[in-house]
Parts: sequence; C-alpha cells; structure tokens
Amino acid sequence: MFIVDIRHIIPGCDGGQEVLIKVSGSGFLEDSFLSHSENFKRTLLSVYDGVYMTDRERRIVFWNPACERITGYTAGEVLGRKCSDDILNHVDMNGNSLCDSSLCPLHQSMEKGVPGESPVVVRARRSDGTRVAAEVSVAPLFGDDGVVIGGVEVFRDITEKQKLAEIKSRFLSGVTHELKNPLTIMQGFIELVLSGDTGEINQLQREFLDSALEEGDRFKRILDDLLDFARYEATEYSFVLRDVDLSSLLLQVAGSCSAEASRKQLAVSASIPGGILVFGDGHRLHQAFANLMSNALKYTEKGTVDIAAGISDSRAVVVVRDTGIGIPVEEQERIFDQFYRVDNYLSLNVGGAGIGLSIVKKIIERHGGSVSVRSQPGAGSEFTVTLPLKA
Repeated sequence: MFIVDIRHIIPGCDGGQEVLIKVSGSGFLEDSFLSHSENFKRTLLSVYDGVYMTDRERRIVFWNPACERITGYTAGEVLGRKCSDDILNHVDMNGNSLCDSSLCPLHQSMEKGVPGESPVVVRARRSDGTRVAAEVSVAPLFGDDGVVIGGVEVFRDITEKQKLAEIKSRFLSGVTHELKNPLTIMQGFIELVLSGDTGEINQLQREFLDSALEEGDRFKRILDDLLDFARYEATEYSFVLRDVDLSSLLLQVAGSCSAEASRKQLAVSASIPGGILVFGDGHRLHQAFANLMSNALKYTEKGTVDIAAGISDSRAVVVVRDTGIGIPVEEQERIFDQFYRVDNYLSLNVGGAGIGLSIVKKIIERHGGSVSVRSQPGAGSEFTVTLPLKA
C-alpha cells in the first residue's frame, strides 16, 4: 500500500485528502482505490480533467470518466496497456512524437522522481484517430520505501482556448497591419521633407519633423509588442523541445544587441562559458533572453549592459545586469504582469506596451525555470533566470 498526494495537479481537491493505491504481489498497480475520504474518490472520478495513472512501465492502471469523454477510449480498452501503445500517443504541436522516453513528460517525471514543474501542451490521440490539444501535468507515484513505482497524468482539453487565441491573433495581426501601413507612408513623406528634396527647411522645422519620426517609431514598437503578445498567446503551445546549447544561444543574443548598444553609446559585455546545455525550445529561449537584453538597453541611458551565465545547483543561471533607471522595490512584484509598466519607466520616452517581461516569464516557466529581479531606482537592475540543465 502507498500514499499518493496529487492535490497540486488535480483542481478541486481540498486539503488533507490522499489516495491509497494497492500494489499487487507482482509489483503492478491495481485499479482499485482505498481512500480515507469518499469525497476525494468522488472528486477523482468526477473531476472535469482527465486523470490516469500508470505503473513503472507506463502501463495504465486507472482511467477516469473524463479521460473517456476527452479521448473516446473506455477504461476497458486501455487498462493494462502502455499509454504509448497508440492510445494517447502524445505529439507536440508540430507533430513530433513525445513517446520516446527522453521526451515523454510522464517518463521524465518518474525518472527524476519529481512532479513536472510546469504544464506541457500536447496533441493526444483520440479513439477515432483525430487529435485533441491538451494541457498536461505529471507527477510520480512513490511506494512506502520511497521508490518510484508509477506515475499520474492530468490533462485538460484546451481546443476551444486555442481556437480563441488564434482568432485573437489573426484579428490583432490584421489591425496592426492596417495601422502600420499608413504610418509607414507618413514617415516616408516626413523623411522626404527632411532630405531637402522638397525644398529647404529651417532648424525648428527639422526638429519638429525629427520628433514626429521618433513618435512614429515609438508607435510601431507598441504595435510590434501587441502583435508579439498575440502571436505568443496563440502559439504558446508550439514549443519544439530539443537539446539546446544555451552558451551559443546567449552569445548570439548578446551579438544581436551590438547595433542598438552602439547607437546609444552603451557598452555590452558577455561572460558566457561553453558547454551549458538545456532541454527546451531554442527559438523561444532566444526570444526570452533577447527581450531581457532589449529591455535593459531600452531603459539604460548611459553605462553598461552585461549578460553572464553559469551553473549552480544543477541549474543553468543567466544574469542580465544594467546601469539603467532601476525599479522601485514596491513595484518589482508586478514587473512581469501583462501590460504593467513601472512609473519611472513611463517617464522615459520609449515605446512598448508592458508585454515583453510577461512573455519572458511565460517562456521561462514553461521550461521549468524561474525569473526574478533585483533593482534599486537609479542603481540599475539585475534579472536572474534559472533553467534545468539537460538531464
């Protein structure tokens, strides 16, 4: 007999409730539950999310009614079979199979003996051969001796959520395109006047036109932020997980900032040792660190922007420091909220809608990592990102 605490991945379970699962003499789990709480048993069987459990070899031993509703497979069809036996057969949003042990979230959770740190979005197979977009959370099951003897997966159908995100993305993409077209034309005419091809202009007129161009660029950056946010919301599930050379990726990010740093006469330094490997989506990670560097450059008027990396406690640690305007302590907890901008950030004439850092947080947390900030007004900011190393 062993105790399984899966409250953190099953919504609606109140405190103090546990599931007792019986292990047969052969070492396999049985699909019978002896619980101290009848309420919890009913919750497990009636919860809206699909919940299934496996033994150590990933053979399914429990399959709740929600699993049947979402996938079309009955308990009788799946019990005793491996979840990879063309039942769920998870693939990522690009169609790449996740059933290989090195990619399977449930297998990795059992191997490491820890719950998945963040939900993974997959396409699960239905009984009719179609696939359903699902958000998956996983955790290992332990015996009395502390040895992992199985796993539990909770999955939620997010098909409608995904459709709504895609509709929003298409709408914002269209609106952004329609707004940027006339703006580009207006800026073109301003540049034509500034060039002198339409006649001489005085210094005051030049200053006014330069300001108009800068405001146009600022508006474009706001539109780009909104479009980037919409695209992320619609495609946040399209993470392609592979081995990533984080050292090389960070050097690329630092190099891509050289032009902006040169324009603002800022110094950029990178202290990146080789050989830091993580498992994740290289494109998304590049986006996250590029956003951090861009944010540092945007709010630093003089001095330096530094990016450094290393390994601590079996995790990759990346630090981005700047000598910019800093962030008040009372506002640091909200800096990663969507559309939130710090008051002293607003005092600078820079574009943006307060989206970049919220996207950074989403990407890093989807990789099982964390992001934090330390800062003082007038003394710069330090953003620290941690990521699990490649297993």
